[in-house]
Formats: sequence, structure tokens, C-alpha cells
Amino acid sequence: MFDKKLSLKNNKNLVFGVFEDADALLETTKKIYDKGIDIIDCYTPYPIHGLEKAMGLKRSRLPIGAFICGMTGFSLALTLQSYIMVFDWPIVIGNKPYAGIPAWIPVLFELSILCTAFGIGILFFARNGMIHGKIPSELVDLKQTDYRMVLALAMDEDGVDKSEVIDMLAKGGAVEIKERMNHEEDSFEENNVSFEKVNVSHSHH
Repeated sequence: MFDKKLSLKNNKNLVFGVFEDADALLETTKKIYDKGIDIIDCYTPYPIHGLEKAMGLKRSRLPIGAFICGMTGFSLALTLQSYIMVFDWPIVIGNKPYAGIPAWIPVLFELSILCTAFGIGILFFARNGMIHGKIPSELVDLKQTDYRMVLALAMDEDGVDKSEVIDMLAKGGAVEIKERMNHEEDSFEENNVSFEKVNVSHSHH
């Protein structure tokens, strides 16, 4: 479930394309994926519709995790109320049976939602490597949490032409291109790539 490739430090040679236009990022990502180049991830400050499909990502398995967390909460609530109301401290309330299932529904519902909410939050942050204390090296551009978007590409695979990738990023509308070479532990070298910026216009139908 946990993909180590998503961490930038687990890839030795990387190229980053920094974009300020969501359409440019989306179209360039599609072209990069069609070329068979290894896309590590896209970092965006807001959701971009269709980006996961452009990256070739499969449907998320987080709903499965949400269902498991919800059933865990439901089971805990059912066990807790059954033990207290039927076995540990049975009380006759309004001449109703000890196992008053309709009366248990609010607690069943609330605990199911509680476990789902906390569980899916923990799974999401763990799956994306966003646990508290994340190393600064994962932050490619200081403005990627504001208005810039970053396309991270791995150059470790054989047959990948770095100059061709840089050219595709430049023609795709990247405002900045960076290269990074990771060393042992958390040390790395990062350089800006010089390229001729291309003005890209996008038509909407």
C-alpha cells in the first residue's frame, strides 16, 4: 500500500517542471505519460480535474480503507453497547428489552463516522508521505503550496533522454525547470536548467 517511489529521496536523478498554469501542467503530464517516462508525482496547491488520469493512476484504494474503518467503528459500538446493556449492567427502561437495537442506532452511526473520519485521514497522510516532520527536501518550490504546480519526473530508467524531457517541459509551458541528484541520506544537489521559455495558449471548447 505504501509506495516508496513517491518519496523524492528514493530516486537518484530527477527533473522538475514548475508550472503556473493548470491546463499547461495537465497537457504536459499527458504527453510525458504517453512517452513512457516515469512520473513520480504532481504537487499542486489545489485539485486539478483529470490529473490523476493523465498520470496513469489507478482508482484509489482509500474507499476500501474507509469501509474497513467504518466497519471497525460499527463493530466497536455494537460490542460496547451489547456488553454494557445486556451483560454487564442490564437495566429495564420503559419495559423495553435489554437489546434495544433501535435505541443503539445513534451510537452505532456516530462511532462508525468517527472511526471513518480519523482512519481515512491517517491513511491519506501516511499513503502520501505527509506525516508531521516531513523533510524540507520534498518541497521543490516554495510557492508550490500557493499558486505554482510541480511535475516531478524520475530519470533513473534506462533509455530516458533527459534533454528530450527538458524540451517537452519547456514546450509545455514550464516557467522553471530544475534538476536534482540525490546522494546518501538527505543530501542532494539541485540546479536550475537554462531553457527558452515558450508562450503556450490553451483553447477551451
